[in-house]
Amino acid sequence: MDLRTGLGWALLARGRTARALWRLLAATGRRPESVLALSLPEAVALAEEPAAIVAPLLSPGAVPGVDEQERRLRASGARLLGIGEPGYPALLVETPDPPPVLFVRGQLPPPGPMVAVVGSRRASRTGLEAARVISRGLAAAGVTVVSGFARGVDGAAHRAALEAGGSTVAVLGCGVDVCYPPEHEPLLPGLLARGAVLSELPMGAPPLAPHFPVRNRIIAGMVPLVLVVEAAERSGSLVTARLAAELGRDVAAVPGSVLSPGAAGSNALLKDGAILVRDADDVLAELPGLSPLPAGEPPASGTHALAARAGALGGDAEAVFSALDPDDPLDADALVGATGLPAARLSAALVLLELEGLAEALPGAVFVRRRDKT
Repeated sequence: MDLRTGLGWALLARGRTARALWRLLAATGRRPESVLALSLPEAVALAEEPAAIVAPLLSPGAVPGVDEQERRLRASGARLLGIGEPGYPALLVETPDPPPVLFVRGQLPPPGPMVAVVGSRRASRTGLEAARVISRGLAAAGVTVVSGFARGVDGAAHRAALEAGGSTVAVLGCGVDVCYPPEHEPLLPGLLARGAVLSELPMGAPPLAPHFPVRNRIIAGMVPLVLVVEAAERSGSLVTARLAAELGRDVAAVPGSVLSPGAAGSNALLKDGAILVRDADDVLAELPGLSPLPAGEPPASGTHALAARAGALGGDAEAVFSALDPDDPLDADALVGATGLPAARLSAALVLLELEGLAEALPGAVFVRRRDKT
């Protein structure tokens, strides 16, 4: 696809104009040059839209803003990927309204198994850990983890896939040259080295609320299975799950506490027949041609490595690390009782463990052991 044609179409392709463009491409064998060769009456008839909507699609290089889009695209190292071109996600083509143009930074993985892992932006510790462990297991088995780069579960899934040496794809609700949320900036270098960020939104597009349901449809369309790790009743993750179900894709969920409002949506999916997922093996069992992970410790636990690091610190720090639990927060009084250390030495040991990424202080002056350094 000619660069300026793609950029112009990306600026135009919203709502009815996007549907008109998709009809034109479908009618011409997805050949942009054939679309541009149409007369306006021919294009209006094929697009089933009025001339005011169709006409700009026949001269996309003249659309205002194309020059700035080209400048931003080249500055960020991004590229355009038109529907039907090599590398365009195969399953996404099968959806009713695939994006005519995608912006991509990094390298989309070659054809192979993909799973979307999505969930709450305000996930619990348990939800974040579930996202990490399952995503690591999937990546270790050669599955590309797809998510939305949001806070919470999305970020945990991307990070865990990279830690396992696997591939991950982030679908953004903004331009690919915009990092949102900004605290995920450290994730980008690794993600771009072993995966990609993509968006159908133009370069520089801000992260506006209406953009995220649009992004969710791409996530659902790219994969054969969407896994919801933790979601409240009105979570955007449920939108992704619904879109996946409408496309005939599998929907799975990790069960959560019946007492947690943050898991009410994902639990409701299970009640409605979603696949129950306890670990990566449960997901792999739903993907043709993939085998469960080898028996033994989960590929990403990192427990032994952390214990070794605590052991290297020795003395009080090792004793406090051994007394801490990753799931059961303990206060200082409980740790004094478990370790026999005086309060001053306990406090110094906790500070050292926190600095080393081996322990974490939670609200309420309680402490937990870290399962991994993330």
